[in-house]
Formats: sequence, C-alpha cells, structure tokens
Amino acid sequence: MKILVFIKQVADTEARILIKSDKKSLEIENKYNMNFFDEFAVEEAVSIKEKTEGTWVAVCTYGSKRAIEALRTAIAMGADQAFLLDNTNLDSDDPLITAKILAGFARQEGFDFILCGRQAIDDESSNIGVMTAEFLGIPHVNSVMKLDIVNGNRALAESEIEGGRETIEVQLPALFTTQKGLNEPRVPLITGVMKAMKADIPLIDPCSTGLIRETIDTGAARINVLYYETPQGRPAVRIIEGASPEEKVKGLIAVLKEEAKVL
Repeated sequence: MKILVFIKQVADTEARILIKSDKKSLEIENKYNMNFFDEFAVEEAVSIKEKTEGTWVAVCTYGSKRAIEALRTAIAMGADQAFLLDNTNLDSDDPLITAKILAGFARQEGFDFILCGRQAIDDESSNIGVMTAEFLGIPHVNSVMKLDIVNGNRALAESEIEGGRETIEVQLPALFTTQKGLNEPRVPLITGVMKAMKADIPLIDPCSTGLIRETIDTGAARINVLYYETPQGRPAVRIIEGASPEEKVKGLIAVLKEEAKVL
C-alpha cells in the first residue's frame, strides 16, 4: 500500500511579519515549520504504516527550497521518502494552481490514498485537498477525526458535522483531510532526525509531471493579491472609577449613553 501525504511549510505563529513598502508582499522572519494540520496527516500515515505490512509513505510539498526543512521533519516522524515540487519561476499562491500541481505529481507517483491537512494556517485555505481530489477524479472526505482502512481497498472515515459526527465508507483510492483529534503527532526520535538529515530529497519540476507551464505559472492565477494591510489596533482599555460597584455601574452607563451612544 502506498500513502501519499501533502504538506506545506508555513511561518511559525510567533514569527515577525511585516508588510513591505509595495503593500503586495511580506517580510517574514526566518521561522518556519510544518503546517499544524499537516502534522496529523503525517502521523496518521506513519501509524498506518506501522500497523500494515508493506506500506510505503511518501510526502511532498509544493514550495521553495526552504520547504525541504519541513519535508525532513516528516521523514524524522517516519515517512519513507520526500519530494519537493520546486516552485522556482512558478511562485503563485493560487490554490487552484497548487491543486493542479499536486494532482499531476500524484498521477505520476501513484498512490492508494492521499492524506493532507484540512487547511493551511497561513492563508486559511481549506480547498486545496478537495480540488486535488476533483482533478484526480477520486472521492474525498474532509476534517477526518477517525480513519480505518478495511481490506486494503476501502476506508471508514469519521468526521464532524454540525451537531454530531458522521461515518462515511469510501472505495480507495481516495483523499482525506485531517484535523485535530485524529491522533497525537509524535516527537521524532534522534534516530529519525539522523535519518532525515541524511535523506536525499529530489527536486521536481512541476512541468515534468505532464503539466503545461502556461497553465500553472503566475500568469494563470485566478487570485491576485491587491494589497496587504495591518489589522486595526484595539482601543486602549478604560477603567471606570468608583468607590463601590454601584458607582462603577453608574459611570459605565453614563459612558455608554454620552460617549458611545449605544444606550
């Protein structure tokens, strides 16, 4: 059985991010890691591998050479192979283009099923997994909380819905997006880290997967960034003075009436 996992390298949640003078690009502190939801996908793939003899786990990402670090993390967790779909001269944040590239690689590489995080925490895009499945013509189940492979050709996937959970049976090959609650991602052992440091990670030109460059380059993007702007700052906290709770309440009501004019 071959499991393909899609991941993304994202800026650390504590990284300093500034808007550049052109207001169309960002300056991001050099702190990156694997996308939060993708960690559950890698962990699930490795767990299935440990329980199912003959399972092979391949991880890939579409990004810059910097993303090799995230791929090495996946290998340290237990993945067998990693691939970088190099976005040099194809840099685009358009989810549709990313989905086309991932689908092209999946067709070329082959798979029994695919795992990926339900969304990326940098742009909050939650549609790449679904679009990739559509390009491949395979079923997909989103936000999986539990996954069981049955006889190597079917899967029972449990996901949250409004007011409860539902269990769906799908025929493999299929794609599943993962979320918190599916498992607990492991901390790589030192032996895994050493293996990851030595691993050879091929750089793949997305066009080598049969895609036409004109359909996946920046000019083909359906989404364009007009500008970035910082969120409005929160107003300063105001303390309502008073010798007693009653006086403070009266002071608050006066402010709401006379200044905020909401009463």
